[in-house]
Formats: sequence, structure tokens, C-alpha cells
Amino acid sequence: MRSKSYIRNIMIISILIAISLASINVIADNISESQFDKISKETNKGILRQNEVWVDDDYYDGGYNDGHTWGYDAFDNIQDGINNVSDDGIVHVYDGTYDVFKIEGRSNIQVSAEGDVLVEGSQQVWDATVPAMANCMIFVNNSNGIDLSGFNIQGNGLSGRSYAVFYNSSTGEISYCTVSPNERGNMNSIGIRAQWNSNVVIEHCLVENYGRIAIYCRTGTILGIYNNTLIGPLYLDGEGDYVSYGIEVEDLEFASHATIRYNEIYNHDHTGTPTWSSSGIIVDAWRYYEVTSENCSAIIEYNDIHDNMMGLQIVPNDNIHVNRNEIYDNTEYGAVSDPYWNGEAYVDYDLDALNNWWGDPSGPYHPDENPEGLGDNITDNVIHAPWVETVLPKINLTKPLDWYLYISIGDFFELKIPCITNLIIGKIDIEAETPNCLYEIDRVEFYIDDEHMSTDFTEPYSWLWDERQMFFLYTIKVVAYDSIGNSEYDDIQVWKLF
Repeated sequence: MRSKSYIRNIMIISILIAISLASINVIADNISESQFDKISKETNKGILRQNEVWVDDDYYDGGYNDGHTWGYDAFDNIQDGINNVSDDGIVHVYDGTYDVFKIEGRSNIQVSAEGDVLVEGSQQVWDATVPAMANCMIFVNNSNGIDLSGFNIQGNGLSGRSYAVFYNSSTGEISYCTVSPNERGNMNSIGIRAQWNSNVVIEHCLVENYGRIAIYCRTGTILGIYNNTLIGPLYLDGEGDYVSYGIEVEDLEFASHATIRYNEIYNHDHTGTPTWSSSGIIVDAWRYYEVTSENCSAIIEYNDIHDNMMGLQIVPNDNIHVNRNEIYDNTEYGAVSDPYWNGEAYVDYDLDALNNWWGDPSGPYHPDENPEGLGDNITDNVIHAPWVETVLPKINLTKPLDWYLYISIGDFFELKIPCITNLIIGKIDIEAETPNCLYEIDRVEFYIDDEHMSTDFTEPYSWLWDERQMFFLYTIKVVAYDSIGNSEYDDIQVWKLF
């Protein structure tokens, strides 16, 4: 006989599936209506967008243009390419130097640099959170599924309040880009900014030469920050009272949520006597100064955080976890747990910082809790024991991801949809990667609920989970073993049907 809790879980997940599928239908209907209206209006104007367009700064009216038609699917600037591609379309951008661009009110557009593509310049846009005008280079506004890939984004003419890439009320992905605002010394300069309920994945990017912050989010935004290199401006003696942060997650207006994994974050330091400190990662700093209605959440794992003033500076809560990172050679503290202001007094709270490498096998230094530690300093209320005594391998479960529904249709098609839980219907390839490991990886093992299912000895590491399963909550775990016997794991809980 099934337990009441099991039956209740089945009912809850059934409702979630129904909500997800209903949402898909509503979104599809809205998109269809929107596209129909858009096509009707554009046809009346003599404009019909194409599924694919090509951009090359060497294209011109009357040219061969790689066999494409000028003004139809061939353009010499990115903005015209975006204006003429349909939703669910692709903009291919070839070698060249291009002006800034914006994407507003659009859906599911890939803008892909295919070669050495430089974007430079500046444009003014409205930032409703300030509120004020801001300078930016790439502006994505009120749009869904906008993916940018492969661009070299170099600030040229940015000043004042400036953001190289700015997502406002939008979703999408930024991958394999170099983002360099070239605004060193400007305390209003940000590399990538996301806000107002945006949901953005940033992966395999280099962000550098920003004045203050590499990646910033606020106002109900969800960020996935994976496999990036964030290099701070490294302010020197005599330059002024400057600060800098690699990643800042803020709870202004509404709480934000970040998953921060496999990044290298360094050179965030300052000189002089600025009001604030510098840090590789800072979360919920405003809770130190004022009462807020919500707390941010952050999962901070497998990052290499070094040579900053503070490795991490966090006002903690139960939804912030700092685990399995390498935190070392930060000049003042590896981790700081700041109190929050409850309206009457400052309240200390514990920061979960278990199982990190602090730069030495003896662990982090704390005058009372670990006076023999030779690693980075930590403040009170940083829960650090047990710590890691050697540098472990890194293992990243890349599929499935949190907050997605995966539906397998036949042998050739898989649907991936944002969801309010982790849900798999049908078979799925479980995939993992082992980025930037100190020692060579020997093997990767795959487990379901701690039962060994498969071992893969070569990249890319994957295993097909095609067994028909009873509808239940399962734990997927992948374990990497390096050549000297160290191991590390990553896991995720998912609901699975069939």
C-alpha cells in the first residue's frame, strides 16, 4: 500500500506537470498570436523576416555577399540583421568590427559570432531601477530566449553609469564572449548587468577591464554563472579610493538567486580608504544596512577564488551555500560573514562554508576556532570544518540542469522547458564535464540513488538513463576520480516518469 506522503507527492507533481504543460500551451498561443500580428504588420510595411540572416561588414548592395540577398537575408550591421530575423531565428555574424545593438520585445533569437567579431561603441538606454539613462553596448529588453555567443565586446566611449551587456526583464544566455567595458576607475561601470526578473546564463566568458563589477544582478533575477574568468581591475597605490567585485547578488526590491560554479575570480582589491571593501563575490550586502523583505539565495561551488581583498563577503541565510571551492591568497579574508540589521540591532548568522580548500592542508586561520590554520583568514560565523586538505578534481553535472522539464520524444527529439521543479519524462543522456582539474581524470562514474549504473573513461562523459522508472524522486550523482586517487562528486534530485 502506498503511503499517504507518496500519494500526496504524486498529486503535487501531477499538478506541476499540468501547470507546466498548460503554460507551454499558453506561451505557444501567445507567441503564435504575437507572431501573426507582427507578420501582418510587417507585410503591410513590405517587411518579411527570415529564419536566418547573415551579417558581414564587407557586404554591400550589389555585392556577391556569399550568395545571400542584400536587404533580405544579408546585411552589413548587426542591428539590421536583428531587425530582419524572425523570432526563433538565427543571426550569423562574420569577421569584422560592428556597432552596438539592442533587442526589444523579441523571442528565441540566437546572435552568433562566427569568426573574429568585435563590437564597440555606446548607446543610451533607460534603467528603471535607478531611474536614469545609462550607457550600454548590447541591450536586451523585455525579450525571451536571447542568446549571444562568441563576441568580443570592447567598450569605446562608455562613461558614467555604464553596462557593457544589459538584460532587463529578459531571459537568455551569454556564452564564449569577451566582455571588456574599458572603464577602469569608473565606480558606475559594470560588465554584465541583469535585473527585473531576468533569467540569464553566463558561461565560458572572459570579463575584464570593468570599473567596479564584472557580473551584477538585482530585483528578482536568476543567474547561472558557469566556467567564466573574471579579472578585477587591480587598483594600485595612489590611484584613488576604488573598489571592485567579481560578482554581486543584490536583494533590492526583490530577492535574486544565483548559481555560481567553476569560475576563476581574482584581482579584486583596492587601495586608499574607500567606503566599502572589495571582494570576489558579494551577496546581500544591503541587508547589513537596512531591513529587506526577502533574502537572496546562492549556490557557490567549485570556484577558484584568489588574490582578492576578500574572497567572499556575504550576509548569510539558510539558502546560501559556499562549498567545494578553492579559496586562497586573498589579502584580508577568504570569507566574511557579515551580520544583518533587523531594524534595532545587528544579528550574526552562520555562513555554510564547509568542504573548501583554503590554501593550506591546515585549513583557514581563525584566532579561536583554528589558530594553527595557515590558509586564508576567516571571520566569526564562518562554518568551515571540515575543510578539504588537498585540491580535489572538479566535476560538473551539465545535464540535467536545475529548474527544467525534459521530455524525450522518440529517439531524435528532446524538449527542454523552464519548470518550477526538476522533472524528466522518458529517457535522458546524463552528461558531465571535468573542467580545469589539477590532475588528469581517470574516470567518471554515474549513480542513481547511490546505485552504480555506469563508468565512462573518456570525454565527453555521458550515460543514457533509459530504464523505465516509477514516478518518484531520484538522486543523480556523478563522481570524478583523478590520477592520484582523489574524488569529487556532483548531484541533483529529479522527478522522473517512464
